[in-house]
Amino acid sequence: MQSDTRWLDLGCGHTILPEWIRNSVPFQKELLGRCELARGCDPVDDRPHVAGLEKQVFQGATLPFPDGFFNLVTANMVIEHVADPIAFSQEVRRVLRKDGLFVAHTSNLYYFEYLIAHSLPSSIVSKVAQMLDGRESDDIFPTHYRVNTRSAFQRLPGFKIQRLDCVTTGPKYGKIPVLNLVESGFIRLAGFRGLGDLRSDWIAVLQRAE
Repeated sequence: MQSDTRWLDLGCGHTILPEWIRNSVPFQKELLGRCELARGCDPVDDRPHVAGLEKQVFQGATLPFPDGFFNLVTANMVIEHVADPIAFSQEVRRVLRKDGLFVAHTSNLYYFEYLIAHSLPSSIVSKVAQMLDGRESDDIFPTHYRVNTRSAFQRLPGFKIQRLDCVTTGPKYGKIPVLNLVESGFIRLAGFRGLGDLRSDWIAVLQRAE
């Protein structure tokens, strides 16, 4: 973040970093303080942001911001919920300045957890998420995974890929023996040459193209 950064965080929720991270709120406030301006947008979460990020609760196809208003747009675990990747990318591009960056962190469709979730009815996925994550039903949203492979990122119109990394975030299912065994095996498998795109998450840095 720099003094001329104009930042939009899509699907911002009420915090930038997980709440379990120690001293995360002061760091978030420092991060926001470095920017010329920072805004958040979330479809349903109307809770005040813990770091004071100015946010709008908004559902719609068109973001409530002028053309070229930001030079940085971020989306953390958001784009797996995007039903129309073309419309979404066009709207992100619209609010970005020339050469602005779109940085996304999202799940990888080819990771075993998400591949299974994608093949199951949403009602079952919702119940499992409530059980494993302790989330309420109104905090669980439909997933489509239409931008969640390397080739899907490469097909997004209006952007140049600056960086596209498939990364491992660490084990999640240590307390569930069967899932822990599957997960550990999948993590080891993804460590072999040529199988790196089986890791759990994508981190993408895309630059607005002319």
